[in-house]
Amino acid sequence: MTTPSTIRLGLLAGLPPLQFALPNIVLLHAAADRLPDPIATHFGAQGADGFTGRVATMFTSAGLGLGLGVLLALILVVSARGGKLVRTHDSAHDPIRVMVATAWGVGGFVGVLMFAGTVANLDAADARQVGMPVLGFLAAAAIGLLLAAVGWLAAPRAPLSVDAPSRIRPLPLGPTERVSWSRRVSAPWMVLAGVVTLALGVATGFVATPWVGVLLGVTGLLLAHLALVRVVVDQRGLTVGTGLFGWPRWHVSPEEITEVTAEDLSPVRYGGYGIRMIPGATAVLLRGGPGIVVTRRSGRRFAVSVDDAETGAGVLAGIVDRAA
Repeated sequence: MTTPSTIRLGLLAGLPPLQFALPNIVLLHAAADRLPDPIATHFGAQGADGFTGRVATMFTSAGLGLGLGVLLALILVVSARGGKLVRTHDSAHDPIRVMVATAWGVGGFVGVLMFAGTVANLDAADARQVGMPVLGFLAAAAIGLLLAAVGWLAAPRAPLSVDAPSRIRPLPLGPTERVSWSRRVSAPWMVLAGVVTLALGVATGFVATPWVGVLLGVTGLLLAHLALVRVVVDQRGLTVGTGLFGWPRWHVSPEEITEVTAEDLSPVRYGGYGIRMIPGATAVLLRGGPGIVVTRRSGRRFAVSVDDAETGAGVLAGIVDRAA
């Protein structure tokens, strides 16, 4: 397994956000005599509702480009050195291309949006009268998508994984014998993120825009709800439920399963934490590490991170063998 140069990967992910911020920085400097000071930097439904000094806006643009670039480059480089950026033989998901495309797309979207905001301020006598044309948002989205596609094509393919899943010894079961295995998995960091987001939503709803507050509040509740997963293996097969009420829920019956393995699951391979759906696989990942992976008759895989995965996989394999 040969991983592409980490320096190359870092540059591919880190440079685009900074480069896409440069046009706005140049425009702010070159057209200083045509811009109000402060300029409108945030727009709502009624027009400009946020203002920043011209020099401060230049530093903000540079900081956003540099900060976003460094963050994405670090994530990619650290993941590459940890051997996490690999493809599996049965999935079309390519973590390197996804992360590079994200860097190009997000960097391009933010860069064009900042540039469009500055253009809207040109020759304005009063920044309070400035409005952001809808075309500016549409252009930013379109260019962001185009650049994401370019980033995807420019990125090297991730190497194929050579890690073999753990060999599972099916638990011997009699024809009428009943057995069950269950574990709970929690993610305290998701609970904390949910509580913080909910608090921000409440504050935003009271002091600013109500609908934004509601959106943040719902997001916070959803994060906290998804921070608990229960994995059950019994004669019905594999059942995975989230939250206190076990919903959303996934169930794979023994008759659907062709293979059961215990694997070291990496969130990078599946596109992140939480409920992930990628070509060829669905995963419920609250953390990286051991997990149960089943392959359906359709060829699609289902994975869930859980402690003592080998024991659970052995029980499930025994149930599948008996049902065959």
